Parts: sequence; structure tokens; C-alpha cells
Amino acid sequence: MKRIGIILIGLALMTNMACADNDKVTNNINELPQVSRTFLNNYFDGNKVSHIKIDKDLFLVDSYDVILTDGTSVEFNRDGEWKEVKSFQQNIPDTLIPAEIRQYVSQNYPGQKIMTVERGKRKVSVDLANGLELKFDLNGNLIDIDD
Repeated sequence: MKRIGIILIGLALMTNMACADNDKVTNNINELPQVSRTFLNNYFDGNKVSHIKIDKDLFLVDSYDVILTDGTSVEFNRDGEWKEVKSFQQNIPDTLIPAEIRQYVSQNYPGQKIMTVERGKRKVSVDLANGLELKFDLNGNLIDIDD
């Protein structure tokens, strides 16, 4: 029994080492799914891709992290759909932020820039320039504030 445990631990370590550095860095936009390329062309057309980090989990792509030349970061899931946009220098395009959330931020935090928008399965989070993180449900209702 002890020998089986040692063998299983050894196999787990070898599998972990074999899969450890599967990430890839490139600046070839054609490495992205078509959905991601279309997204970048529609929302960040004037920006060029600085580099793309392709995160792999075992043999499958887990996510794509795209850094644009102005420092904007866009994360896509394995299907090429955007998950998160971070921009510290440029404004995040208004059309990426649901209207209810834009309205809430402008009414309750006038003059605050949205630095990050993150889209999940059940919520949308935005980070403001003042350090607050606002979490909304998919209908635009505020559900949490983190400072």
C-alpha cells in the first residue's frame, strides 16, 4: 500500500512537471480565435498588439491574455470571448460596459474612471480609479462593493 502511494505521488509530480511550462508568448494575432480578433478590431482598432500570452492547461488552451501597445490588457477565454479588460491609460469603450452599470457609476461616483471591467457567468465587476470594486448581477443591480 505504501509503495502504491509513492508511485502515485511520483506520477503526479512527473505529470505536473511535464505540463508546467506549456504557456506560449507571441505577437502573432492569428494565434487568437477569430472571435477575439474581431473583438480587438471592433473595440481597439487603433491599438496594436504588443504580445499575447496563451495559457495552456495540460494540452488545451485555457485563456489568452492580450497586451496592447498602450498597456491595455484584454483576457479571453478558450472560446475567444472576452472575460476582462483593464486599461489604466485609455478609457474602456462604453459599449463593453452595460448601460445600467455605466449609469450607476456616473450617478454615484461622478468623474470616476472605470479602470477594469470583468464579465463572469453570473456577475459583472468594475474597478474604479478610486480603488473601489463594484459587483453587479447580469441585470445591472449592485450586489457588492469592495474597497
